[in-house]
Amino acid sequence: MASTKKKTCSEKENGQNNPSLADDDMNMEQDVMDASDSMSSSSDEEEDEMDTQEKINVEFEARNPEEMDFHGIRQLLLQLFLKSNVHISGLTNWILSLNVGSVIKQYFEEDGEEEEEEDDIDYNQVYGVISCLNISNTKEKVFADQVKKHLLEKLSNEQQAVARLRSILDDPANNIGFIVNERFVNIPPQIAEPSFSSLRQEMQTANEKGDDYNCSHFVLIAKKFRMKVSGKSGKKRRSKKPLDPEIYSNAEEESGIAGS
Repeated sequence: MASTKKKTCSEKENGQNNPSLADDDMNMEQDVMDASDSMSSSSDEEEDEMDTQEKINVEFEARNPEEMDFHGIRQLLLQLFLKSNVHISGLTNWILSLNVGSVIKQYFEEDGEEEEEEDDIDYNQVYGVISCLNISNTKEKVFADQVKKHLLEKLSNEQQAVARLRSILDDPANNIGFIVNERFVNIPPQIAEPSFSSLRQEMQTANEKGDDYNCSHFVLIAKKFRMKVSGKSGKKRRSKKPLDPEIYSNAEEESGIAGS
């Protein structure tokens, strides 16, 4: 992934004080010169800043979740379960206890050489998380029930959809997996396909070890956005022109990679 990093070059101020001048005209002339120098310096700084922009490649990798990832995963779940009664910390611990799923972190070469400008980088920053929670047959029934309630509340304005989802969730014959697929908005969607491929393989391995991932249904929360349109004075939109199409936060959820 390519990102842009700016390095601002600022000029050092001259530490010498100008001698005081008795003549007012000379003082005025000096002020004009100082103002001119200041404008020139500001212009030079802007040019230097533009010239020193550079593109760097950032690589990401998937790793098995660890205890140190708790706060990073929890933060991502907070943006997934907005305004909900889901116990986020409990859900985070549930994900950490599983043998499936991964977290997305920045890849760094272990060569022992670090640039000075990378001193403030958090090498354990979690940029994404993917996992699957069995919300039908699980010991974590409290958290599973909270997730189910949250899903139904999200469809509260669509009665037919609520009825259909409720019939699936309440049927004891169904084995339902809730897919957690959340990441920072600027992480490229190309990372999704290998992440889901790895998740499927881990679920198969978990099944062979006795875990229950023979799911009959999978559900996930797909977030969508739409640009707001307003008048020149900030008034509500009155035009009959169609709104801009909805944009999926995770492109793979629109294309179908997540469900394949």
